[in-house]
Amino acid sequence: MQTALTLPAPTVKRSSLYGSLTNRFVAFLVDTTLLVFFYTILYYSAGSNSEHISSWDKTLQHNGISLADLLLIGKVLFFNPYFAAVHWLYYTVLESSLKQATIGKFTLGLKVSDLRGKQINFWQANLRYFSKILSLLPVGLGFLLILTTRRSQMFHDYFARTVVVAD
Repeated sequence: MQTALTLPAPTVKRSSLYGSLTNRFVAFLVDTTLLVFFYTILYYSAGSNSEHISSWDKTLQHNGISLADLLLIGKVLFFNPYFAAVHWLYYTVLESSLKQATIGKFTLGLKVSDLRGKQINFWQANLRYFSKILSLLPVGLGFLLILTTRRSQMFHDYFARTVVVAD
């Protein structure tokens, strides 16, 4: 009389269907780095004089960059309407494109879709983009909503009726 030895079935760890807070934050860092890099190149290449380039060389060679210099650079680069327009276009055009993702989301295998899993339109991408301001208002609590929701949605996802899914 032989008894069959049964082994337990192997467990396969399945990845989450929705984008996690960590993945979305890393995608945000990738997107921000790319935006700042390309915007800085565009900003300085569009300048009519080359004095700002030589002043960078002098600053770096002689005395390094002070906090006042960094604040001035931040003001000149980011507190103008061009950066806001580039930022808005980057997110809305790429998230409503056929890839359904910004470059950061695409590299991490994430994409933005509506609640049925279909591509969002430009209107939804705009609604999602501008409702991020509401997510920021009460100390960023709208972003932390991802920790308590079933679909890992942040406030702006709820508002625009979208989800970020893992591809």
